[in-house]
Amino acid sequence: MANRPLAFGVRLRDKAKGRTVRVLQDQRDPRRYRVEDSRKGRKTQQREHGSLAGALSDLASSWRKRLH
Repeated sequence: MANRPLAFGVRLRDKAKGRTVRVLQDQRDPRRYRVEDSRKGRKTQQREHGSLAGALSDLASSWRKRLH
């Protein structure tokens, strides 16, 4: 099975609160993914994951937490 680069991007954006959460593929190792959580006026937080499933799970969890 061939390893292919991520062919799509994931970005969730809340304009009212100035928050953006993204999933990006690592440039150095295409099998790793990074979740970036940026908020207006704060330093961007980055979390690395060894699989796309882990990164998407983290993205969903972070996005749900913004509701509370």
